[in-house]
Amino acid sequence: MDVRIRHAAFCLLALSGWFGAASAQDLTLLVNQCALGGSAELLTSCQSAVLAAQAVRGGVGLADASGADLAGASSTIGRRLASSPRVSVGLRFRVARFTMPDILGGGIGVAGENTINGYGLKGSVAVGVLDGFSLMPTVGGVLSLDLIGSGSLIFLGESDGFLGNEGTLSVGGRLGIFRESFTIPGLTVSLMRSFGQSVDWATGAVTGPQMDTDISTTSLRAIIGKDFFTLAVLGGIGWNWDRGEMGVQVPDPTITGGHGIVRVGDLATRRMIYFAGVSITRLVYQFSIEGGWAGGYNELAGYAGAYDPGAITPFVSVAGRLTI
Repeated sequence: MDVRIRHAAFCLLALSGWFGAASAQDLTLLVNQCALGGSAELLTSCQSAVLAAQAVRGGVGLADASGADLAGASSTIGRRLASSPRVSVGLRFRVARFTMPDILGGGIGVAGENTINGYGLKGSVAVGVLDGFSLMPTVGGVLSLDLIGSGSLIFLGESDGFLGNEGTLSVGGRLGIFRESFTIPGLTVSLMRSFGQSVDWATGAVTGPQMDTDISTTSLRAIIGKDFFTLAVLGGIGWNWDRGEMGVQVPDPTITGGHGIVRVGDLATRRMIYFAGVSITRLVYQFSIEGGWAGGYNELAGYAGAYDPGAITPFVSVAGRLTI
């Protein structure tokens, strides 16, 4: 028992090290750097472009990492036998609906709002490596551990200004607090890290606004749920840390050939995530649906556009999973 506790604690500490020291930077500083030496119109354009880059990174991240890290599961999957891990394979389809400043259709210096739908198709594999221990009869799975790996393809529309789709890979784990039983609900915490390529966005004109941002998300989740025969329900709360390089370029409408350009190497932002779901299990197969929302961002001082950085971002997903 002591060995299993040490192993689980070591894995949790290793996962926690992913958070690191996030050098979150004030967006106002980025806007001022972008608009340095330009006109008042350039300042407005820089505000819209920086907020748009933040919105795109968060929206694409949600299409990959929104609700539960293992669809429909509030407990760790554990092991079949002492020497045989249990394996779960799942496929999930997600939709995240987010807004951004309408740089594409609003024109230079005009801060309208545009709504984007990000579609994600995600395949996951989970392996139960530690079964945990029991505190008493019907109270088990304490410090159990699953390891998870997944890959996503996120579909982004060219009509919205995106230059291509996005692929991500994710690794992480789920630590069991309690396994679901007749007397108590299941309770787990999970930590995942997603790595993606750079998302590029442009108006199509050589001199038009452009932006690019890395997609790298660390997601922390706490999930509680209960089975009712073949039907199960779960709810959860968590956080997404989006971080990485971000750059924008916008033209100055009053200066021929003038541009506002800014690039930051490690911009970190955080949002809270809320979600709930239901699932139906038939033998080794499970089908589930989840929905929820992500909280908004902080307001940008002096920004008077239609886009609201503090607005929530809703998402929904459907999934199928096989556990053997």
